[in-house]
Amino acid sequence: MTRPLVGFGRGFLAPFGAISSLWRAPRAWPLALVPVVLLVVVEGAVGLGWWHYLKAGVSGRLAEHGAFVAGLAAWLVLALLLVIGWLLVPVLSAPALEGIVGIIERELAAPERARLGFFAELGCGMQAMLLSLAFTLPLIVGLTLLGLVLPPLLVVTTPLKLLIGVLGVAWSLFDYPLTLRGVPVAQRLRFMTRHFSAVLGFGAAFSLLFWLPCLGLLMLPVGVAGATRLYWEIQRSTP
Repeated sequence: MTRPLVGFGRGFLAPFGAISSLWRAPRAWPLALVPVVLLVVVEGAVGLGWWHYLKAGVSGRLAEHGAFVAGLAAWLVLALLLVIGWLLVPVLSAPALEGIVGIIERELAAPERARLGFFAELGCGMQAMLLSLAFTLPLIVGLTLLGLVLPPLLVVTTPLKLLIGVLGVAWSLFDYPLTLRGVPVAQRLRFMTRHFSAVLGFGAAFSLLFWLPCLGLLMLPVGVAGATRLYWEIQRSTP
């Protein structure tokens, strides 16, 4: 008898299974702390570097335009550097997140896979971030501009932007176990479309948390663990 396919509800509840899996695996606890530790280190280094080396330089170059303009420019530079640092944290955390994928796969008795090197793991994190941005950013920017040009279309563009954001979160989290398995992009697209309901539920659950950057990074290990669990649950429930 064929087991039922995994749907929206199972995808939405995947975070709870992931939290349970991580809690039962003490080896994963240090790995789960890596993104938060790196966030503190990277953003702290950015802030100190800006204060000691950039703040006075930026303000000095623009002093002729007035104190307000010079100060505003210096703070904008800090904001930009903090955003760049925040984007780098998932990339730098990739080896730890790959370790979490391995722990969850061993718990689920998934087939063995070839291990990647350190730089390949960093590349996995970079690919996860870039593919998600390449998928979501142009569409969200286009829909935002469309809503500004034609305000009545906001009733359509706003839900579409939310949907794209949800799918972007799901794509970036599934990217970790799928990249480590060498799954090509075309096959990933087929996976997401074929199991759209489960992917949508999973993305919706984590999107509720990922809107807050710091909380999103805190939950990133849970997201990677949840994506790994859900991927294998789908694989084993599909005829």
